[in-house]
Amino acid sequence: MKESSELSRRRMIQTVGAGLLSTVALGSASSSVSATESVSEDVEDPHPWRPEYHFSPSEGWMNDPNGLVYHEGIFHLFYQAGADRRRWDHATSTDLINWTEHGTKVPDTESMQAFSGGAVIDTENTAGFGEDALVAMYTGHHDEGFEDQRIAYSTDNGETVHNYAKNPVIESDEDNFRDPKPFWYEPDESWRMVVGRVEGTEDRPAGIEIYSSENLLDWTYESTYVDEGDNGWECPSLFEHPVEGTDETKWIIPISPIELRSVEYHIGDFDGTEFIVEEIIRADYGYDFYATQRWGNAPDDDGLNITWMGNWEYAMDAPDPGWQGAMTIPRTITLRKENGSLEVLQHPAKEITKTRQETLAKLCSERITPGRDPLEGTNVEGRTLEIDATIDPQSAEKVGLRVREGEDQQSVVTYDAGEEELRFNRSNSGEFFEDGFYDETTTSLERRDDGTIKLHVLVDRSSVEIFANDGQKTMTNLIYPDWESTEVSLFSENGSAQLEHLVAYDLCTTDNV
Repeated sequence: MKESSELSRRRMIQTVGAGLLSTVALGSASSSVSATESVSEDVEDPHPWRPEYHFSPSEGWMNDPNGLVYHEGIFHLFYQAGADRRRWDHATSTDLINWTEHGTKVPDTESMQAFSGGAVIDTENTAGFGEDALVAMYTGHHDEGFEDQRIAYSTDNGETVHNYAKNPVIESDEDNFRDPKPFWYEPDESWRMVVGRVEGTEDRPAGIEIYSSENLLDWTYESTYVDEGDNGWECPSLFEHPVEGTDETKWIIPISPIELRSVEYHIGDFDGTEFIVEEIIRADYGYDFYATQRWGNAPDDDGLNITWMGNWEYAMDAPDPGWQGAMTIPRTITLRKENGSLEVLQHPAKEITKTRQETLAKLCSERITPGRDPLEGTNVEGRTLEIDATIDPQSAEKVGLRVREGEDQQSVVTYDAGEEELRFNRSNSGEFFEDGFYDETTTSLERRDDGTIKLHVLVDRSSVEIFANDGQKTMTNLIYPDWESTEVSLFSENGSAQLEHLVAYDLCTTDNV
């Protein structure tokens, strides 16, 4: 429901905020809470759902990732914090797995919240704040109901942040105008910015507005990529990406449609003024995937990004053990043409391999039948796992994988061979989710040319991410199982399948290895 998304997502007019920011000194940094620190495998963790290798705040609320930039060897992750009034908090990492929290950088005020946005490194000092200044753009959501676009900046790589004295840089007296994301446009060596016009006005249609600037401070409206379906587009960005195996590039706008509760990749051409779409691809087919943002200035041209694992339909009501909200594993993308159409492949960032603590099993050429599970008798169990399996369904009507199994609990990945459909069911995954309440997600999945399917599954304490057929389709879902639910099994229904290959790893952050 649109109403619930607007109220839940922003909790717009509630409680009294902090005082107006002029300069924010962050004080001492703190490492993110470790999920396994000082906890025996035989003793229940007091925080059984805290992710081990996904970022989550040590306390309090988190939703959208904001201001993702890489500078001087550091990945910056700002994010929406504060359940009642939004602000920007900040974390950093050198490896995308182990994160250090630095507290609030852009707070709310007595009359305004700091909503989502993006950031850049101003290498040429176009804004006048200093060479290599970190310049963040965010939406000021005023308690009166209107939204405008604002600037904050740091000249010490995020250690302290200052609000621009002449804010806002884009004035507005309208609501539903938010989430600015600036970027450098190389062809004319100036800045561009995309921002969501979630609902149309008398003067502007709903869609993604595009602006230009020489200095990040003075912005000129260029055009609108129109939301023809009135889906409520927000959290946009715009970037150029190579098409694999060609000399061609395309431009991609990740968009979060409120009505879809997920993310779409809008792929097309951009001439500095207008965006023309060619393909629209849903990014993820799980329930908990929203507000994707790409790291600017990242060392590799691989579309490195991260996404909030949450859903505004129920996020505020989900279990709250003192913290709420987690990010996906950072992902990279590959853009390629297949049979004349563009497709986006998503992959866990290569840094995930650093968390592999132990190889639990390697299996090849094993039968899966209703009475035979190749994982029986192996060491494959746990709360933090990486499982990479190639399966030929053969005569089986269905074949799949159960994770976080326990007494009356299981989270189930199923491939329906007849329907060529991938499913994830969490109706018995533990607390909160149940039959009929956001319990199952599905997507079509054709077999590969050799008749197999490939499942790359990442299990953390409160999430399951599935990358199917080398990232052609992904599913991201939260779960809340009991501590004791650690078993894993393979199954088939009404026939036998062939497990061509499987490798399973126990995962742990490098801080705890």
